[in-house]
Amino acid sequence: MLKDVLPDCMGIVYDGALRGVHRDAIARRGMLAINKQHGSTKPVFYEHLKACRSGHELWCSDGRITESVPLDDGTRILAPVPIAKLERRFGTTKSRWYHVLRIPCRHGDHTHRVPVGITTTPEDRSLRNVDTGKPLRSDSERGFHRAELLQQIPQSTLAHQLVYPYRADSESVHSQFDQSLWNRRMIAYGVERQKIFVLGFSLAQNATSHQLHKERQSAILSATRTA
Repeated sequence: MLKDVLPDCMGIVYDGALRGVHRDAIARRGMLAINKQHGSTKPVFYEHLKACRSGHELWCSDGRITESVPLDDGTRILAPVPIAKLERRFGTTKSRWYHVLRIPCRHGDHTHRVPVGITTTPEDRSLRNVDTGKPLRSDSERGFHRAELLQQIPQSTLAHQLVYPYRADSESVHSQFDQSLWNRRMIAYGVERQKIFVLGFSLAQNATSHQLHKERQSAILSATRTA
């Protein structure tokens, strides 16, 4: 709903309560969903990539593609596969998102593109096998919750770590809003009156932030001229 009135909205920052069904809806509208991966999400096998003689066993873990790497003691670890690029492709009714992966290999690194953020359904455009050309079943048909398992911006990436802390700023504003109310209760009856009150608070916050920004810029300009 907000995307219709805020065309420049890039996405939403939320906590672990945001699940795959929510991220799917946001990604389809061409926006980013930046949140922590839910703790109940377990690693899931993705595919065995036969790009070379040794092959690569890929898994979904921590919101991204990882590779099962054998260790000397006979155990295995899931090593994150480097993400070279996050691609967005616009469609007539929805956007599509991809991770362009760079898979390290002793035979030479491989580039592999993986859809993320959206769990495809039979109503979506059907995908086809690269080798055989045969149509592939959608994610929902084979029980693969892609939007739940593969994030657009995984939690362990630098981009996530740079953006996610802004959520704390919004939480502090919400706290200020609650504390400004008498007895921490809304002082208006009816949804429409309450909307006006919330919008008024938001406008006051934005105006204050804008004025502080202008004053800071003026101070910087004055200091530069003095120097």
